[in-house]
Amino acid sequence: MMGKVSALAIIFLFIITACTTQEKIVKVRAKYSGDHETKDIRAMWLVCYQSRIRALPYIPRPVHWQHCDCMTDKSREVYSFNEYNKETQEKLTEFYTGLHRECEKEMGIKFSGPNKIDPV
Repeated sequence: MMGKVSALAIIFLFIITACTTQEKIVKVRAKYSGDHETKDIRAMWLVCYQSRIRALPYIPRPVHWQHCDCMTDKSREVYSFNEYNKETQEKLTEFYTGLHRECEKEMGIKFSGPNKIDPV
C-alpha cells in the first residue's frame, strides 16, 4: 500500500513540475517600423522603377520590378519613414548605391552596361 502511495506521489509531483516550467520570452525586433503608409511605399517603388527604366531601358521590366521590390523592402528595414525624411540627399544617395549592389547580389545579377546583364 505504501508503494502505491509513493508511486502516486511521484507521478503527481512530476505532473505539477512539468506544468509549472517558466517560458522564456524572446523579444524580436519588427522587420519594418510600421510608419510607412501604402502611398509612400508605392511612391518609393515608382521612383525606383521610373529611374531604372530611364537608365536601363534594355533590361526586361520584370527584372526592374524585382529589383525595386528589393530596394523598397530593404530601405524600409533600415529607415522608418520619419528617419528617411530627415536624411540628407548625400547620405541617401550613398545608402541607395550600396543597396543597389546588395539587391544585385541577392538577385544573382549585375547590370554591367548597355544591353548587358551579367551573372554575379
